[in-house]
Amino acid sequence: MSDWKICKLGEIADVKLSNVDKKTNSDEISVRLCNYTDVYKNDFINAHKAETFMVASCNDNEFEKFILRKGQVAITKDSEKRDDIGISTYISEDFEDVVLGYHLSLITPNENHLDGRFLHYWFNTQLAKTYFENNAGGSGQRCTLPIDIIKSIPVHLPEIEIQKRISSILSKLEKKIEINNRINDNLPQRKNIILLKLDHSLTLEATSHAVA
Repeated sequence: MSDWKICKLGEIADVKLSNVDKKTNSDEISVRLCNYTDVYKNDFINAHKAETFMVASCNDNEFEKFILRKGQVAITKDSEKRDDIGISTYISEDFEDVVLGYHLSLITPNENHLDGRFLHYWFNTQLAKTYFENNAGGSGQRCTLPIDIIKSIPVHLPEIEIQKRISSILSKLEKKIEINNRINDNLPQRKNIILLKLDHSLTLEATSHAVA
């Protein structure tokens, strides 16, 4: 990693804190909200995952600032625990009506210096997790990441093409893991179907013997 450089996030990306709430007002733009749990539970956001996002509204300024675009990264900025904050997701495509909700930060990388997917994976390193844990503010049941703390996180960067190669490899592995998880999620259901068919066959066989 001798050729890698260290930059503060705010030097290579635009960072904003969303203030878009879950309310719906008739005089505002109708949107779908990418909420806290959507970011927390997903490694990436695409059209398929956005199908179930809740409907709300926002004003013109909020829409312009927080509409989701391919290459951006969103992170959780609030949490009940210091070691469970700064959880990221990668925005994998452009959206026309999906806006980032509150308790979240939207990060738009400078494409000449920072690859969004690489940044998403960087946020998953122990270095990043430790930084957020040690610098989160607040106390009691609410910890938070102020915008200056997010902007100041040191990001270790290779050249942009190396970033893209690294993120491409990790993305392919991520997709394979997701496919395997879907298969595993379906296994209990498939097992039950097979058992029901077996039970039905045994019942028919038993009935046949009884009649004979």
